[in-house]
Amino acid sequence: MNTKFSLMQTKPVSAIIKVFFVLLFPLFLLQNCYYNPVVYDLLNPIIEGDEKAGLFPGGLLLALGRQPSSFAISGIIRNSAGEVLTDKEFTVTASDSTEAGLDNSGIIDSVGRFYMNIGLGYTTIHVTDLGENIFTFTLNVNGQGFITVTANDSSEYVVENLVPYDPNNKPLFFDLTSSTPANNGTAYTPGPNIILNFSDTLPNWELSELQSIINNNVIVTPSSITFGSTAVSGNQLTIMAMVSVFDIQYTMEIGPGIYSAKGTPVTPTTIRFFTQENPP
Repeated sequence: MNTKFSLMQTKPVSAIIKVFFVLLFPLFLLQNCYYNPVVYDLLNPIIEGDEKAGLFPGGLLLALGRQPSSFAISGIIRNSAGEVLTDKEFTVTASDSTEAGLDNSGIIDSVGRFYMNIGLGYTTIHVTDLGENIFTFTLNVNGQGFITVTANDSSEYVVENLVPYDPNNKPLFFDLTSSTPANNGTAYTPGPNIILNFSDTLPNWELSELQSIINNNVIVTPSSITFGSTAVSGNQLTIMAMVSVFDIQYTMEIGPGIYSAKGTPVTPTTIRFFTQENPP
């Protein structure tokens, strides 16, 4: 008479392996969802190799059941013209957190990014240039890693693109560092060049590919500006443009389909500018 044990022994090994695979494979996909290599490749088809950086999407930590007491974060600082603030110092002047290992000071790098380890609650940060005051702002970080700017004593500078990341896998960023026309600036000729400067080198795209990328990722509204020839040189993208309606404000949105030579997509950015047919 067969027992349960003897029946299990008679099952083919391949069938046992198949059952094991079916039961465990979904768990493999769900574990650490965004960082799982299968899921990450589906979500980030462009980014290759070392560019698979450790960004924490909003709410991921909550989904994973984690409640850290501190976060590694990055942000970018721009002036009202949209130009990044570079090579400056920052100091933490107040913090709700008493967690050990938090950063008390740091440097805004050569492309406008700052990185720091910050605790939960409110943290006030003072930015200086060789000891001279620039501005002060306050961040609030909650247990899910959502970061907000709650105070800023400057009308000239903004803090944006704040994201938490895995401190063991520092991300690479690709940012717009300045533009012509500048944010809040004015273009005075019917055929201005739009010049976009980035924080890293651009690829040597084929002309047809470059045109497609621009058409889909440099969106100007209203649509009374048309694009002509384009050129790439190092980290600069130049687009010839023709304006048909003047004395209005335009909005130019830079999309993540523009990417660096390393494959890192640009952080989406919005530029607002005016047009006039003749200089004042």
